[in-house]
Amino acid sequence: MKCLIFTNGDYGNYSFCDHIEQYDFIICADNGMKHARHLGVSPDLIVGDFDSTPLGDLQYFKDKNVPIEALSPIKDETDTEIALDRAIERGAKQVDLYGGLGTRMDHSLANVHLLYKALRKGVRASLMNPYNTVTLIDKSATIYGRKGDIVSLLPFSAEVSGIHTTNLGYPLKEGTLLAGKPLGVSNYMLKQTASISIKQGLLLVIQSRD
Repeated sequence: MKCLIFTNGDYGNYSFCDHIEQYDFIICADNGMKHARHLGVSPDLIVGDFDSTPLGDLQYFKDKNVPIEALSPIKDETDTEIALDRAIERGAKQVDLYGGLGTRMDHSLANVHLLYKALRKGVRASLMNPYNTVTLIDKSATIYGRKGDIVSLLPFSAEVSGIHTTNLGYPLKEGTLLAGKPLGVSNYMLKQTASISIKQGLLLVIQSRD
C-alpha cells in the first residue's frame, strides 16, 4: 500500500503535488490539513493535537465526516511521527511525506530521522517539497528525473561503503562516504533514471531543484 502524509511544511506553488491519485491512503498531520483543503483532497484520516490549526479547517473536514484522531499536546512524538505510525499500522510499504521539509530546521531534521524509523520497519519513505526529495536507503534505489538534475549522496551512518552508481555524472564503484566529509554533494543525472546501491551503512539520497 502507498500512503501520502500531508505535513505542515513548505509547499511553494504545489507544483510537486501532481500525482495524488496514486495513493491508496491519505493522512493529514495536524495543520497539514490546510494543504489538503487547498488541493481539494479529502483525507482518510487526520491526526494531531491541533495546537496550530485554524478551527475553520478542522470544522471543514468534520463536516465531511473525515475520521479525526485528536492527540494530547503533551506527548513524546510529533504529529508527523504519529501519522507515520498510523500509515505503517495500516500496512503501508511506501510513504511520501509532503511538506516534510521547510523553514524549521529542527522539524526538517526530525523528519529525516523518521525516514530511518520507517526503514527499520521495512517501509520506504520520502520527504518532498518544491525543492527536494529525500530518501534513506540501506540497499538500493532507482531514481527518476531529468538529465542534469542534481543528486546528492550523504552518509546517514558514520560510514557507507560499497557504493555503486549508474547514470550519475560522478560515478562511484565500491565507493565509500564518511560522515563529516560531504564528498557526495551536487552530483547530477546523465539520463532520466539513475541507480544507487550500497553494501553497508545508511545513505541519504537527495534530489534537489534550485
